[in-house]
Amino acid sequence: MTSTETLSRLEQIADEFTAAFGFTAPPIQIDETLNRPHPGMWEKVDLSQLTLSFSVRGDRYAPRVSFSKLVVRQLIPTPWGVERGLPELIGQDANLLLAFARMLLVPRALLNGLPKSRWNPVEVAGDFHVPEDDAEARLELLSRV
Repeated sequence: MTSTETLSRLEQIADEFTAAFGFTAPPIQIDETLNRPHPGMWEKVDLSQLTLSFSVRGDRYAPRVSFSKLVVRQLIPTPWGVERGLPELIGQDANLLLAFARMLLVPRALLNGLPKSRWNPVEVAGDFHVPEDDAEARLELLSRV
């Protein structure tokens, strides 16, 4: 599978994830997904029982990216993730893990619902509550897929 095919498949899986949780508008409540998983996903995660350490990059939305990466790590080995090929698609590739985490935070389906005039890092960051550099990387990725 080429890198473009891999990214395209991850986009499809991110759309399925968005639909499974019923997200219809930004921002995605990624932390809530840990508390209300769907069948075949992880067991409910009590965030108060986790010791979490997030890297602070000087952006108030940076922890959301860390939460999304945690969701991806939880999702990969689950029956839901395995059925969709996530272990093979992402494996141990940190770049693909981060790309997929960004896909979950800024789903293609929801971004497509915004006027093209809002498709810039500042607007996407504000709408989806992600750091501007992550919004920029997400938009750049969408331009390649």
